[in-house]
Amino acid sequence: MIPDEDAKRLYQVCQGKYPGYLNSDEPLKTQWYRGVGSHFWKNQHPGACERHMSVFNRFKVIPEYCFSCYKVFIEPRTVVELFKLMMVFEKMRLLNDNTRKCIVECREQVPGTYKGFVYCTGRDEGASMQKSIRKAVSEKISEKVPVTLKRGCSEYALAYPEYAKTDENVVAMEYKEYWRKYEFYADNIMKYDKGRSIIETHNSPGYTLQDTRIMFAWLSYAAMIGDPSYLKISDTLLPVTSNIKRPYPFNPVNE
Repeated sequence: MIPDEDAKRLYQVCQGKYPGYLNSDEPLKTQWYRGVGSHFWKNQHPGACERHMSVFNRFKVIPEYCFSCYKVFIEPRTVVELFKLMMVFEKMRLLNDNTRKCIVECREQVPGTYKGFVYCTGRDEGASMQKSIRKAVSEKISEKVPVTLKRGCSEYALAYPEYAKTDENVVAMEYKEYWRKYEFYADNIMKYDKGRSIIETHNSPGYTLQDTRIMFAWLSYAAMIGDPSYLKISDTLLPVTSNIKRPYPFNPVNE
């Protein structure tokens, strides 16, 4: 198991390495990534996830590409466990260097607080990855941390509950052919910048200035929702960050 002290030490080291990490007018980001960038996923559209979500937001249709998108979904119960999941992801070596990320949930319509994802192509890869991720999480964090298989984005499942079903004994929802005309139309009228967010890899030789700012945002989020475990890392009371919101209450963890 990763000791709590290791998570605290990591944050302290990053603070020491980047003493001016809060000296910026840029809003704090809350999503931490490792692995290959989304533009380089197999058979990806030039606009990647930005394009797919734009199609959905405009026409409420799920793009065809997203029907093969599966994610291993990890739900840390505290911000300390979120830090530990980040540490696991940082050291993880996957054959396809699958995109993996840790976040705090800020979308008003989506439940939950702390989350981790490993992106997979197809259900088979997702099911196989789920087993290996569950093993790593059980060994390094806790056997009580849920590790499940999820399909696509939460916004899709809210609009189409059938899309979210991942049980192998259930017939999965399929792409509706008449949606293709909306995708074609959208690609001819939408003005997203195909090159703005092209990142070949999120990997780095260590934790960066941006990573440090994200860690602080997570701790501030924990303070806001009433998760006292953040004090195990910060050692001090933190103010609420104005651009981070969470309407769902925090449920205390009983070990």
